[in-house]
Amino acid sequence: MKKINGFTLAELLISIGIIGVVASMTIPTLMIKTNNREVVAKLKKMYMTLDSAYQLYLVENKVPEAIEFSKNGAEKLYSMFSPYLNIAQDCGTSFGTCVGTGIYLRKNGAFSPNYNLNSSYYTVVLADGSTLIMRGRESKYLFEIFYDINGASPPNRWGYDLFEFDGIGANVYPAGIPDISEDFDETCAPKNSLGYGCAAWIIYKENMDYLRCDDLTWNKKNECD
Repeated sequence: MKKINGFTLAELLISIGIIGVVASMTIPTLMIKTNNREVVAKLKKMYMTLDSAYQLYLVENKVPEAIEFSKNGAEKLYSMFSPYLNIAQDCGTSFGTCVGTGIYLRKNGAFSPNYNLNSSYYTVVLADGSTLIMRGRESKYLFEIFYDINGASPPNRWGYDLFEFDGIGANVYPAGIPDISEDFDETCAPKNSLGYGCAAWIIYKENMDYLRCDDLTWNKKNECD
């Protein structure tokens, strides 16, 4: 009789176990990389959208001298940008469900101000489900626009799904560019940072490694070891 070679049950179980271990080690990493790529793409798109909208506004208007941090300032920002945005829900300066509870965490885990309790912010939900929270500033920044890539859904945390864009002069900048707005090395890279200056890093460095290590710098180290 011809002998048939094959795997024993024990050998099959060992092989399946090895595959399971390898999968448990690699799948989370792949999921993180996929999520990071999505965040990079969304931030780049929003950067183009906001800067283009501002440039279109400036075609027929002068650069504002100031936009105050007040309800009037927030409403002015809305009037500047709304014609160029695909808005699905307008919550105005009384947020309703646009930002859920309004409670956000800073990158370091501390609580951020509750945006539902301040009428100096104007909030809209865009057609893709993301949220914009707009406010005027009375400093070198004419305005700030906070961008939550997945709306009221968690984690609702700076540097994770909430990012900042700044209006300075005739341009919109992603927060985090040294010497321009919210220096990354101070406001995003450190583990205990607030997370306001992470947007520029994602757009220009195309990663979110600042969530894995805290020794990154804008001009030197661009990814974790």
